[in-house]
Amino acid sequence: MTVLCLPPRVSAQEAIEKFNQRKLRNLYGLLLKDIRVAAPGEPASRVPPFIERLWLPAYAVCVHAYLRDKESRVWTTVDGLAGYSMFMDNVHELELRDLSEDAYPPGVTPEQAEAAARKGLLQYILRQRGQFNKPIIDAVEEVRLFHRPVWVLYYHRVGKNLDIKALDAYSGAPGGAKMRVAVLDALMNARKTRLATEPAQL
Repeated sequence: MTVLCLPPRVSAQEAIEKFNQRKLRNLYGLLLKDIRVAAPGEPASRVPPFIERLWLPAYAVCVHAYLRDKESRVWTTVDGLAGYSMFMDNVHELELRDLSEDAYPPGVTPEQAEAAARKGLLQYILRQRGQFNKPIIDAVEEVRLFHRPVWVLYYHRVGKNLDIKALDAYSGAPGGAKMRVAVLDALMNARKTRLATEPAQL
């Protein structure tokens, strides 16, 4: 499948090293376990703890604004599952890639992404102090659907409950609560779709 996406800049080994950072809670490495990398068609590679790379949907939205006679174009990104927005400074790095891994569809429509980008930028403008004439949002000029790479670690907590951690495979930054929720939403939506399309058992 060929999709527009941010390039993955963090390898599987680098992701494992980041997930396995030595901390007090793992006795500085004494309680660390070997992390596998999931391989297609190899069930043994998916025994926790293991990692896999997923591609989560997002929108790049170009918002046109002006202040007096000056025009500006601001790129924002809107999460394709949760719908939150933030500024985007790497739109020039988006590229078409052939993916063999799971790329999840968005739950947010392009129209909803436009509204979220407008709202997010407006809230940012209103929070700025000391500026009498604030920029005016004029229109949305472009909306691009793309996918961002995320490394996901599946592991067992105490009590053998399965849990996940996420890592941004583009920037290498640890995934916060929003990214973790996005991963869970993508996995649950995919499961619902799969169950709905499977033939009923007699």
